[in-house]
Amino acid sequence: MTQILSEVYLDYSDILIRPKMGINLNSRKEVNLQRLFKFKHGQTRTGLGVFNANMATVGNFDVAKKLLAKGMFATLHKHYSLDEIGEFLISCRNENIPLDNLFITIGLKNIDDEIQKLKDLESKYQWVSPRNICIDAPNFYIQRALDILARVRNEFSDAVIMAGNIASGDICLKLLDYADIIKCGIGSGSACLTRKQTGCGTPMVSLVVECADIAHSVGGHICADGGIVDVGDICKAFCLNSDFVMAGGMFAGTDEAAGDIIEKHFETREIVDGKHVIETKYFKAYYGMSSEYANNKFAGGMSNYKTSEGRELMIPYTGSIDKILQDINGGIASCCTYIGAVTVKHMSKCATIIQVHNQLNRVFEKYSV
Repeated sequence: MTQILSEVYLDYSDILIRPKMGINLNSRKEVNLQRLFKFKHGQTRTGLGVFNANMATVGNFDVAKKLLAKGMFATLHKHYSLDEIGEFLISCRNENIPLDNLFITIGLKNIDDEIQKLKDLESKYQWVSPRNICIDAPNFYIQRALDILARVRNEFSDAVIMAGNIASGDICLKLLDYADIIKCGIGSGSACLTRKQTGCGTPMVSLVVECADIAHSVGGHICADGGIVDVGDICKAFCLNSDFVMAGGMFAGTDEAAGDIIEKHFETREIVDGKHVIETKYFKAYYGMSSEYANNKFAGGMSNYKTSEGRELMIPYTGSIDKILQDINGGIASCCTYIGAVTVKHMSKCATIIQVHNQLNRVFEKYSV
């Protein structure tokens, strides 16, 4: 018999963080945004737990460099070659950009080649320590994914391994036998169509709370992947006890994201000399890694047993990523002062979450520039 859970499952848009009087802070400048992470399999890393998504448009070298330079974490998408990654590592060293928080992504397909690529990075480019690996699969509920995770742990026993994605807490303990970080979130990304095409997924707020509780009970960590619209959503994820947050669309319109700036012209209602005024706007392409476009680009086409589970979007051009990273730092620090959290790690201990029916006044949004 089909089971129906009647409890309400919440998303970021369904909650707010209630401010409270604190005695520890007088300014957002006093907030410590860096956190020491002690992982289940013995490793440590230090940084602000914000990742770029390991997607082709934002999991690229330029975006990764900027996040690493700001003391955050970064992923590279799985389609880079050995030598491309090697050249990137060398350039980071030459520019004094720390590599401790860089995660190299591998996929489930051609796993022998993927493991060999990681080994060659060590031998050819002296990338020995620290090592961080992201095992990327849109669905970690298949046995093959778990088998590959176990094999990667066996091959790289001293690595920090992030694996996912999942959308329920029942699988957390099984994955944490081998992984250090579990990526949580299915269908919540702005370029994802999984929920539309399969009907599968779990709203992020309820998912993060469930998975964090289970993972932390055994010394594991989670990364809330997807559903980030604004910096406030990153703050909410940390307050909900997520250790890391992964964002894609937030970075997709920047100079550093892959792809050219696309110019488009639109006819406005304004008329001058009997003609409609033409407005010029700028965009960058952004697509999900399960989209037909991504399958054509990286997998030689869409297999006949698949459906496209990703969107192809035009994201408004936003300029340098520096402003966004500044907003992330500033927004998190400000959130901490509203709830009296001295550090990012304390956010979940200090936060009170309230369920709401409306979180923003949007009356003048159509006039914003």
